[in-house]
Amino acid sequence: MTVTIEVIERYLGQTIKDPYGRVIGHVISFYSDSDGNVTSIEISVGETKFMQIPVDRVKLSGDNIVLLPEWQYDAEKVTKRLERLRKRLHAIEDLYTKKEIPRHAYETFKKKLEDELMKVKDHAQKVKETLKKKIHELEDTIIELERAFTSIKMSYIAGEISDKAYKLAAEQLRRHLEYNMAEKEDVKKYVDKIEKLETQPLPIHPRATGKEEEATIPSEEQPLPVVVIEGT
Repeated sequence: MTVTIEVIERYLGQTIKDPYGRVIGHVISFYSDSDGNVTSIEISVGETKFMQIPVDRVKLSGDNIVLLPEWQYDAEKVTKRLERLRKRLHAIEDLYTKKEIPRHAYETFKKKLEDELMKVKDHAQKVKETLKKKIHELEDTIIELERAFTSIKMSYIAGEISDKAYKLAAEQLRRHLEYNMAEKEDVKKYVDKIEKLETQPLPIHPRATGKEEEATIPSEEQPLPVVVIEGT
């Protein structure tokens, strides 16, 4: 989707969140081409860190602007490429099976698609490694939050902190636990999706061995057959 200056203007100065509702920072600027199409945005993270983000990492929904995590951005791109190449391979096989394209065209396009698929699979392996590393990071964060929750519960039950203080702290901890658990599940889903796309068998067509395998291309100049029925 093309994002223009007129569209991004309404989000300037607004809070930008991730898909789980966590505040990332604020939209403070943007970069655009000579046609007025936004190519990237600048966001502030806290008071000391600033990031330039490609605009296709951002999703605009009404008054909300959402920043996709880098792992999700990469995972979505690679899964879409895998899906597209597989669909095209199935399409070229289907066309050849139905004799709608000649053998030379079939072999040329199939080789190109298979070469592209190999490259995307190599990239998918790297993305998958990043996703698995992210899962471990999230698991460590969840463990840390669970320990913090245990500590605050222990102090509350022991009567060391007030009910009000406990409720405020517990609410924050619950929310962060939910965020991280939801993100972990989403990362695992992308790993499963990539692995499924990697292992799905590709369509295979037997090599053409004779003229009967060549495509039959209809022509307007081709005469229609005439059947003559003799009278009795």
